[in-house]
Amino acid sequence: MEQLLFWCDLIGIVVFAFSGVLAAGHKQMDLFGAVVLACVTATGGGTLRDMILNVPVFWLQDTHYLWLASATGVVSFYLIRYLQVPMRLLKIADAMGLAVFVVIGTQKVLGLGHSAAIAIVMGVMTGTFGGLIRDLLAGDIPLLLRREIYATAALSGAAALVLLDASGTLPGEIVVAIAILVTLSIRLAALRWNLSAPIARFGNHG
Repeated sequence: MEQLLFWCDLIGIVVFAFSGVLAAGHKQMDLFGAVVLACVTATGGGTLRDMILNVPVFWLQDTHYLWLASATGVVSFYLIRYLQVPMRLLKIADAMGLAVFVVIGTQKVLGLGHSAAIAIVMGVMTGTFGGLIRDLLAGDIPLLLRREIYATAALSGAAALVLLDASGTLPGEIVVAIAILVTLSIRLAALRWNLSAPIARFGNHG
């Protein structure tokens, strides 16, 4: 189980770092800006989670995460200079990172002995706040705050993991895989069919 979570963590770092570079590319940032966005996207959610829980920040304990995010940033920067990368790929990469990090965050908090509610909140934060910081630094409205189905996908995946884990009927590896698929499926379905959440309206627009 620990090995699976470790590899999921690495995949999440790479995918989210790549999404950070894509965002930088669409804003025509230089290499430094691209690497900064790669690192904050890959580590932002987990950093905030660990600080709130008052546990050692994961990339300070193991600097390989930071080096991996930086290396992905550099390689991706030069890759996208020679390839035409559609903006839609940013959302797909973000969806993959979201699915992995929501589950990683939720599982870590459960492992620390916190309640299901705290695990879900921290899982959603782990999956969404790196992208939120990326979008703010890139000068965009964060995906988390748009009408797109984003936080709902994260919440569904975290809740699925908590419920399946509590039932105790499935191996941990299967629980993790199902939770990742739930999050990813909802997010990709929203992208495919342009599904969105209701928006707030003030006054009479009828």
